[in-house]
Amino acid sequence: MISLSFYSEQKAKVKNTSELRKQVESALVQRVPAAFSLRPPAPPELLPCGVPEVDAALGGGFPLGAITELSGANSSGRTTLALATLAGITQAAAACAYIDVADAFDPLSAAALGVELRRLLWVRAESVRGKTSWTRLDQALRATDLLLSTGGFRALVLDMGDVSPEQARRVPLATWYRFRLQVEKSRTLFLLITRVPCANSCAAVSLHCCQSSIDWRQAAEQSPLLLAGLRYRIGVARSRTADPTRKKPAASSEAAWSSTTPWSR
Repeated sequence: MISLSFYSEQKAKVKNTSELRKQVESALVQRVPAAFSLRPPAPPELLPCGVPEVDAALGGGFPLGAITELSGANSSGRTTLALATLAGITQAAAACAYIDVADAFDPLSAAALGVELRRLLWVRAESVRGKTSWTRLDQALRATDLLLSTGGFRALVLDMGDVSPEQARRVPLATWYRFRLQVEKSRTLFLLITRVPCANSCAAVSLHCCQSSIDWRQAAEQSPLLLAGLRYRIGVARSRTADPTRKKPAASSEAAWSSTTPWSR
């Protein structure tokens, strides 16, 4: 049988502990604010992608230290958006890497968009007769793992735009999880180009890109029509960089933007 005095002693101890905690917090409040309280995670640092309409939809740009997935069909603006981002980074004298699974990267187009090629490492998956496309994807994933571990790159693009959705979904979730941890540690801007989303919850930002229209113009009267530019539309399927105080979630955000051919500028 427990006596009443025992309960009184325990109650006094709890009261003393609470008072002691308040005294310690008061003493440390100037040096370590909220020393015993959970702190909300700091908002990620955002890097502008160079397209004002897209930056506005994302609240400032792409997050450093996180995976951003750009999905969509061919000619949907996903590669153009990635190259516009690399242009701003390389022009700021920072190094970037581009892992090209299908060997479809065009250096001339990248240079026309402003990418400083001398600051861009182009990694091409080896094309060997008799090898399957999965082998090339596996090579690209290994190269991505190596570059993220090595560090030294402000931005890294993994171009899986020509990989079929079936093969893209075969990439283990553990791979994306490992990439996410490496990117967080190195504070690298990681852009993933795909046909359909495949990084799942490991992507902090997921954008769906699509083409809305084509702009044809005549250089002179009676001349044939020439391609002057393309208009695109993006939808923010996921964004963990949005302000939590906003009434509407970032998933409802959309943006329209366009690119022009060099001759029409």
